[in-house]
Amino acid sequence: MPYGTEVFNGSDYAAFGTVGVAIKPRGGRLCRVVITTTVTGNVTIYDNPSAGSGTVLFSAAAPTAPNSFLVDVPAKTGIYCVPGSAGAGLVVFS
Repeated sequence: MPYGTEVFNGSDYAAFGTVGVAIKPRGGRLCRVVITTTVTGNVTIYDNPSAGSGTVLFSAAAPTAPNSFLVDVPAKTGIYCVPGSAGAGLVVFS
């Protein structure tokens, strides 16, 4: 990539805390996971519009903050995040 070229992944984001959350109710692209507060437990993101089951698109055990994970993977049916028992972050998607 040439010097000075910027790449932007994702057109929107959704915050997560300690409760499972539907990020996107239809297909799209999981672009990045940003950890803003250290997570206790795992963060797992599924290809599912409404539940924490199905194909795992991303998983991290006890990610520390600040941290950012470039994922860049398609989600065929939707994006659902199951967070840990403490911590917070953002899911960037298109």
